[in-house]
Amino acid sequence: MTVLNLDAKLPFPDQAAPPDSFNIMSNDLPTVDFVVSRTHEGVTVSRYGDMVWDFTVYHPEGQPSNLVFTYWDQGVLTPDREKLVDEIKHIFFILIWLRDKQPLSIGTLRNYLTVVREVAKFAEQQNITLKEVIGNTPLFLEFVRSQNSGWLVETLSSLLLLLLGSSYQKFAIKTVEPETIRMLQKQNKQYRGSLKQHAPIPTRIYSEILANLVSYLDDWEKVSNELMKLVMECYQLKISRGNKRAYYHSILDNVSKPLRVFVITQTGKFTIKEIASLITDIQSICKLVIQAFTGMRDEEAQTLPYECIKEIISNSQKHFLIIGRTTKLNHGRAKATQWITSVEGLKAVRIAQKIADHIYQIHDDEAVQVDSDIFQYPLFISASYFGFTGKTIEPTTTKYRIGTLYSKQGINKLIPKIEQADLEELEQIDPHRAWRSEENFQIGQYWNLTTHQLRRSLALYAQRSGLVSLPSLRRQLQHITNEMSSYYAKGSAFAKNLIDSDKSHFANEWQQTQAESTSLGYIFNVLMSNTTLYGGHIHWIENTLKDEEGVVTVDRKKTLQRFKNGEIAYKETIIGGCTKVGSCNYTATNWLQINCLKENCRHLIVSLPKLERVITAQEKMINFLDISSLEYRTELSHLDVLRETKRKMIELEGATNV
Repeated sequence: MTVLNLDAKLPFPDQAAPPDSFNIMSNDLPTVDFVVSRTHEGVTVSRYGDMVWDFTVYHPEGQPSNLVFTYWDQGVLTPDREKLVDEIKHIFFILIWLRDKQPLSIGTLRNYLTVVREVAKFAEQQNITLKEVIGNTPLFLEFVRSQNSGWLVETLSSLLLLLLGSSYQKFAIKTVEPETIRMLQKQNKQYRGSLKQHAPIPTRIYSEILANLVSYLDDWEKVSNELMKLVMECYQLKISRGNKRAYYHSILDNVSKPLRVFVITQTGKFTIKEIASLITDIQSICKLVIQAFTGMRDEEAQTLPYECIKEIISNSQKHFLIIGRTTKLNHGRAKATQWITSVEGLKAVRIAQKIADHIYQIHDDEAVQVDSDIFQYPLFISASYFGFTGKTIEPTTTKYRIGTLYSKQGINKLIPKIEQADLEELEQIDPHRAWRSEENFQIGQYWNLTTHQLRRSLALYAQRSGLVSLPSLRRQLQHITNEMSSYYAKGSAFAKNLIDSDKSHFANEWQQTQAESTSLGYIFNVLMSNTTLYGGHIHWIENTLKDEEGVVTVDRKKTLQRFKNGEIAYKETIIGGCTKVGSCNYTATNWLQINCLKENCRHLIVSLPKLERVITAQEKMINFLDISSLEYRTELSHLDVLRETKRKMIELEGATNV
């Protein structure tokens, strides 16, 4: 049976009303009144002839999603520009209606439009058509050479492959030869190879950022009740005046000194506009804290529902999951998922909920806490609904609009400057990367924070690997490390369900990073250690990895591969470390590793500074015991073993230094 009508291929949410179907027997492209998007009630949103195709109704979270075809920076629509716009629309008609593959996500379509607009700019400058640029090899290569962006060239080659593979030849667009596209693909590989992996945040900077974020939340909580009450009073005054200009001096003049100081410190002024802007700032900070203590991607955090906390009681302990949705690697279709978090992540959610409560209150919407469809109510609902920072949000096809959560003003104050030690740490983590030659890693400038760095750093540092030596960061990550070790570890039913259903989930990245984190901890604490070490494993290193000059040779690549292969493991212990793969027979019953010390276990690593601290603690503890008790005699025998180990280590160190 021949299909005459082609449906649009977009990732439609449930109950969405699709655009018009296209009759393939037509000899022309769609007419200007061809509907390209409509509400679920069937009301037309955009038509083919519009300069903007509004696909917000088809975005899984209802985020503003427009395909804007105006490619020029200045001037007005001219007949020549209108022809180029028609060519752009032709390309997107092919991508949406004529492809017989999986639908492209709206985000992918917008990426392609970014590239096509650049091609249109070039065509206008050369006084040629867009189709001439992508169909004529010399012109096409001239365009490629005019671009500085490897991403743009990569995305363009991907787009051309889709156009080459499109069906229905009478509507096809001629592109350059496949050989040219293969050449571009080769450049793509080189471009990807040149991409730098997201840098982990140096531990000092990471610790300060986490502390500053949490401190900001603490400061907010001290004034939040008064501030939100003030905002609601100003809003009511504005409404009572029918949205005409209102003067808020009578309200603003009667605030407490702490509130005034907080607002001025953060914004520089004390006006209702700055106060409303500050609400978006705190929403941005809450989002960052949630990302920092879950590993969520930016969009995953931004689109969280209001009712996103799920409490679990296990072994009399309370654990917190955050429920959300992800579209990553799912063709733009949202699917539910969840992340484990710590008390810091929980705190950020609770603060964001209190802000959202006031915004939902002005809509008289009490269903936010009881509606079974939790995704109707975003956690980070836009503060623009108050109408103090610009035009009030008008009703759209989505129930509530999510805020645009990026506050450079608020976040920049929380970022420390790069110091010499920070670069040295990065060079230890990856000695093959020329950190000091890169613009973003110069001493004295502020660390250039990206949200993916939070994900990468959490995956690397929230492991029991010994990689983190900074005590403050250990404390900050202790709770989330414990939670992730329980929920995301290999063999965990929770992790298995997540990873099987969502290969892009943070749990998978956490597991994959485990070998890297553990191998780096082993390299720093054992192979590159400047402290005196002792034990069976150290004996193995002395006889296996030392060169003729007595220097331990460190092959990072080979070491990492051994950890990935499961040939070696490393975990910190109270007196040093253990390299046994799998569980230890003694650790659970003897935290001092006395049996390991007695037998000089081949997996044992003893650090002299750690051993000395343990001996001091053991001596203090024994002083409080009854000398006639069995416990005293047992702990004293343990102390003797510890002291004997120290004596051997000092003797060996002395012999080595002779």
